[in-house]
Amino acid sequence: MKRLLTLLLALALACSILALPARAADPVTAEGSAQLLYDLGLFKGTGVKADGSPEFDLNRAPTRAEAVTMLVRLLGAEEQAMQSVQAMPFIDVPDWARPYVSYAYRQGLTVGVSPDHFGSYTSVTTAQYLTFVLRAMGYADGTDFSWSSAWTLTDKLGITGGEYNAKTAFLRGDAAVVSANALTADRKTGGQNLLEYLVGRGVITDKNMVIWGCAVVNTQAGFTSFLFYPVKGSPGTFSNFKVDKVTVNGVSCQTLQVTNTQAVAQYLSSIGVSSGGFGYIEVTFDQTAARAAAKEFFTDASGARQPWLVFQFSTTGTRADSVKVVDSFTLYQAPV
Repeated sequence: MKRLLTLLLALALACSILALPARAADPVTAEGSAQLLYDLGLFKGTGVKADGSPEFDLNRAPTRAEAVTMLVRLLGAEEQAMQSVQAMPFIDVPDWARPYVSYAYRQGLTVGVSPDHFGSYTSVTTAQYLTFVLRAMGYADGTDFSWSSAWTLTDKLGITGGEYNAKTAFLRGDAAVVSANALTADRKTGGQNLLEYLVGRGVITDKNMVIWGCAVVNTQAGFTSFLFYPVKGSPGTFSNFKVDKVTVNGVSCQTLQVTNTQAVAQYLSSIGVSSGGFGYIEVTFDQTAARAAAKEFFTDASGARQPWLVFQFSTTGTRADSVKVVDSFTLYQAPV
């Protein structure tokens, strides 16, 4: 039975208020994005781990055939593709990929590397996968963007955040993050984001599933506040949402939190913030101790090595149908 997952969207989306150093998909974000898409039925693994969970193989570069398969699944069109495999001009497509390449070709989502070769076995590039996604959202290369620098438009739409260019290696983890971020990006027409489009088409059918994000409201040395909210297009929301535990690099925190929609709106209004959500928390911690305990680091714009502040949350949410959902997730923040 598919687990109903209340999951944080990718780090690039969730912490959009923070100006984090640009980088390709980190392992935590990639795994979370793949799990989100998997639970929505929009992504599949390459096998099964010993504990029964899916193996996503996120550190491997996908081929063009695999990338198009991911795209078709992201659109919820796998069944349609399997039911109607039509002729195409490419002679290098393996049997397993023919339904996906055929569908994407007929829909104008992809072309070959030559009149009769698709390039099935070559690794997909960053520009190619971003172009696939943008076409699937109704944008036209040559008109709305240049396929060779597709990140210019994906950066504008919030699908990417400056981390990709012509030299960036592109892995399955990157495909998962890009695809998850695309869910909340606006399609060219229809006034909908991709998530709303998929819900409207019946691809995502569980009316109680909560797909949510997290935004940083305020951050200072030793203090950060987070707002939790259902993203636009989420079928469901929470009537109550509580953070059971939060640490920063393993260091304990003091918290003040508000746990339901009405109370969040009232509290944020009292501090001059107009946003709303189903949960809000202020986290106070010893930043010196957190920096000293750091195990993960990044290089800032000046070339200096800096520690990440890694927030680890354990939460319990109550949906509108009274079902409780227990979850955990991780957020990265640069020290102030």
